[in-house]
Amino acid sequence: MNEASNQTGSEVWQDLVSTALVGTDRRTPPAAGDFTAPGDSPAAALLSSAALMSAWRRAGSAGSAYSAELVGEQDTEGAEGAEGAGSAKGAEGSDAAPAAKSAAMDARPLLPSATSARLTALVASRSEALPEYLGAAAKTGCRAPAELLPPLFDYARGSIAVRADLMKLAGSRGTWLAKQNQQWSTFTRYAAAPDPEAWLSDKPHERIGYLTWFRGKDPASARELVEEAWTQTGLSAETRAAYVEALGVGLGPEDEPFLESALDDKSRQVRAEAVRLLATLPSSRFAERMVARLHARVTVVTKNADVLVMLKDKPDEAAEDEARDGIGEGWVQTEDERRLARMQPSYWLEDLIASTPLSAWEQHCELTPAELMRATAANRWEANACHRGWRSATLRQKDTRWAEAFCAVNASNDMLELLSDEAAERWCLSVVASHRSQYSIHSAPSILSRLGRPWPDAVCQALLDAIPAYLPNATRNDVARFFGMDNLAGRWMPPSFADAVAAKAGEIRAELPLWAEDLDDLAAMLRDRALMLAELDSV
Repeated sequence: MNEASNQTGSEVWQDLVSTALVGTDRRTPPAAGDFTAPGDSPAAALLSSAALMSAWRRAGSAGSAYSAELVGEQDTEGAEGAEGAGSAKGAEGSDAAPAAKSAAMDARPLLPSATSARLTALVASRSEALPEYLGAAAKTGCRAPAELLPPLFDYARGSIAVRADLMKLAGSRGTWLAKQNQQWSTFTRYAAAPDPEAWLSDKPHERIGYLTWFRGKDPASARELVEEAWTQTGLSAETRAAYVEALGVGLGPEDEPFLESALDDKSRQVRAEAVRLLATLPSSRFAERMVARLHARVTVVTKNADVLVMLKDKPDEAAEDEARDGIGEGWVQTEDERRLARMQPSYWLEDLIASTPLSAWEQHCELTPAELMRATAANRWEANACHRGWRSATLRQKDTRWAEAFCAVNASNDMLELLSDEAAERWCLSVVASHRSQYSIHSAPSILSRLGRPWPDAVCQALLDAIPAYLPNATRNDVARFFGMDNLAGRWMPPSFADAVAAKAGEIRAELPLWAEDLDDLAAMLRDRALMLAELDSV
């Protein structure tokens, strides 16, 4: 058996994997930190070390093999014990790994036993009600039990929507724990108050997480941090691009000079992020350049009911100043694609439209977004380039009027997210009213999901009112789509509608007994959620 090394836990695990691949007869398995893996043979020692490291990986690493103390209940005695253990370990020899810094104290009370038990059950079953429960529990001002944090963090790896509520429940201990495991490390950006020392970390994800949080508190000071770090040698293109991306939080005209300078960065990835942010500043010099190019190079002609968008002169290649502003490459990835892009004007037109303020189009041609959506060019590449460019511009600039115009053509998830709450509710009600069309049936889950939790009462009532006319000609799959896939109604309809759903089931039971059973199940789910949330009311 090897002597205990100063390898990090991740390095020990990779060494174990490599040893298992080549065989213990060719390579001696490493020891799991300071623990001695028992076994009479190298193969048994490998399995023992793997078992120890597997437990360590599930609990989180502290940056060096087994240097982290277990996360137990925070009290004075436990803290003293941890310090003593660290001192004892250091006394064994200078080669021993230093003990990890303990998590900061969290003075908030623990969630009550009943609430913790409910949370444990929801985590174990990966219940669809868990996001709602986490959101409600986060508002109580309590902290989650330490033993629940690892499984909750594993759950949050697949659900971005719960991370802010989870980190609020986890508190300072959760921030500490997230740093110990690379798979959870990105959660730190959702913490209420990340450790200021994170900006000095040698791990880019910790610096980026802190920067994102700090931009929300003090945009100017956060930008100054980026400007200071920008001159450091060895800063990778990925990190520089992430710094620019983080400036999207609290973005304002004051950020324009730095973003303009980023357009000259040697990395295409950095330049692309700078273009994306500059395109959202309608009064910037970048926007002025784009509007000038629009007027100089693009003409819009109305012909009968059609709108023709055409280039006055089809460019063979983007000019130097245009290339600096991200025009002409279509943000393609490879050199071969870039050479092809230079020969196709559609890339030039699409990039120009994507970076031009959408308001300029209405001023340029005096047409509404809905009218421009009907644009059909003599050459189809122009029409396609227009729609792709308008879509990118709408997503960048988060323009609700253009998003509504796109939804009239195709209610895609990204455009629905941009709608105001009132527009989303209005759109959803119109879909429910046209419940006989296949389009509305298949779009219902996406549109209902946009409404958030809980659904507005008007939408819930419209769904119930539409049932008698809809169900007689519907298949069982159609019913599932109508109410939303994966029990969407059971998770997002207000629990207060349980009695109304049960009453509707009673109305249709004689003629449609199978559908009545589905409504009974829905009413039961709503009542269960009501009981679940009632537990938190007294906390």
